Amino acid sequence: MLLQRNVVACASLAVAALGFWTGAAQAMEDESIYSYTRVEAATGKVPEQPGSSQTLAVDGWVGGDFNRLWYQFDGERVNGRAEAAETQLLYGRYVAPFWDAQIGLRHDSIPRGRDYLAAGVRGLAPYLFDVDLKLFVRDDGELFGRTRFERDVLLTNRFIARPYLGVEWAGSNQDSTVRGGPYQTDLGIQARYEFNRRVAPFVDVSRTLYPLAQSDGSRPVTTLRAGLRVIF
Repeated sequence: MLLQRNVVACASLAVAALGFWTGAAQAMEDESIYSYTRVEAATGKVPEQPGSSQTLAVDGWVGGDFNRLWYQFDGERVNGRAEAAETQLLYGRYVAPFWDAQIGLRHDSIPRGRDYLAAGVRGLAPYLFDVDLKLFVRDDGELFGRTRFERDVLLTNRFIARPYLGVEWAGSNQDSTVRGGPYQTDLGIQARYEFNRRVAPFVDVSRTLYPLAQSDGSRPVTTLRAGLRVIF
């Protein structure tokens, strides 16, 4: 019953948000509709470990200057087996220059089907940091959070480095690896060469850390990836 109530509530919020977005867009007749989609596909390997992994990340939006429909997908395969798949569908509303407030749904299909209500803000902080802050309420009432910061650094007009930092948070203890507080940190840098603004191969080096006091002794992991970034 709890799952059904949460799913119904989330669906109602999504429908209400979509209706508001449509009405607002109609009210602002001078607002044009644009779209942006970034796709990054990569293959990688953890040194000194057998096998490889493949990742696919899709991030984009469609809408105008004030109202947007945001969408995200993140998936990973390890040694030919799907390990993770997450989809987000969010309504975004302009609240300040370069900032959107967001609300919507998140669905994890792998490793286990779970649904979340998602809310947060996304935008451009001072010194050109891209910031994505999210709060998730799972269908069983558990709270989670996610913070991500990244910044493009132009080394030349075509060669760009993008350092990034991501932290996963949990509101309470879930199991031996997911404990209350910041239970996982991803720190890395991606370097890409833009043949043009739409197509760019890249290499990525990241370090995943698990606070030892909260993760049952899980060891840090370094991952090397190479891939292709396409924007349309």
